[in-house]
Formats: sequence, C-alpha cells, structure tokens
Amino acid sequence: MSDPQISPPLSPIETMSGVSYRWAFSVSVFFRERIMIEAPFRRAFVPTIGGDIWGPRLQGKVVPYGGADFGGGGGPLDAHYMFEANDGHQIYINNRGYMRRVDWDPATALDRGLPPREAGAPINQDFVAPPDKDVPLRMRTSPFFDAPKDSPHDWLNHSLIIGHGLRRTDPDRTVFTYYEVL
Repeated sequence: MSDPQISPPLSPIETMSGVSYRWAFSVSVFFRERIMIEAPFRRAFVPTIGGDIWGPRLQGKVVPYGGADFGGGGGPLDAHYMFEANDGHQIYINNRGYMRRVDWDPATALDRGLPPREAGAPINQDFVAPPDKDVPLRMRTSPFFDAPKDSPHDWLNHSLIIGHGLRRTDPDRTVFTYYEVL
C-alpha cells in the first residue's frame, strides 16, 4: 500500500457522450458464507470477511464483517460495507445496483447445492464457490458514501460515483471498479 500522506496521481479524464469521468478506485471484497432467504424472492445474505481498496482517490481495506451483500443472483443488489482508508478514517458505502447472470437460466441461477440450514444451526463456513467459468455474474452500481466531513475523503459525500463489479472465485470475492463522474 502507498503512504497515506502521499496522494497518488489522478487517473486521466475520459469522456463518453459528453460525460466526463475518471477511475477513482477499485475494491476487492472477500466472502466466505451465504445464507439463503426464501420469501417472496430468493435472496442471499453474504457477509464480508475483508478486502483491499486501491486507486488514485482511495486506498485502504474492507473492514472484516463490516457489512454484507444482499443479492439474488440476478436482479437488485443492495450491499453495505465499511471501508477503512489507509489514514484510518472509516467510510460507509451503500452499493446499490443490478446484477446480471450471463448465459444462465434465472430459475436455477442460485442452485449451488448448499444443504438446507436448520433453525439455530451454526452457519456453514465451508462454502466453496464454483469455478470462475461457472459464475458469469456482472454488476452495475451507483453507490452512496458516508465519509467523515473533515477528512480527505469528504469528496465521496458529494460526488456522483458509478461502478461495475465482476464476481470471482478461488478465493470467493467480487471486484468493483468505481468512476467519479465529473
């Protein structure tokens, strides 16, 4: 990781259809377990176990067990995480968007062979994600942030950020890339 007192150079500004944007940072969010919820739509609760943040505007880590994904394997995504910047400031992100599975039947997209969990039983920590080739999951997001007002990260509180995510396995994680719209 870079020295938190030294700001890395900003990425180049790009323009598409009259809208300017630049890469702000990327995050790799790691997971270990999934708890399936059935009602009225199938949804998963997937707590974070950590991760890394890198890029020109933010560096740090994902706080272990500081949030979770709430997704359905295709459709709405509502993820809440806590970040810790390299300078020690805590940042909350509500990552809202949509997931899309490519080349999968939506009716079977979440069939991963997980055994049913009995009420009160411990959570199975031995989840093994399927190979990357079997998880063609893509995400598009528009996150909101709560960063300390009197910190170098206050820009997150009043910037439009858009992003995309790619589900990966071995280890089980999602890699998000975020862009600041200028």
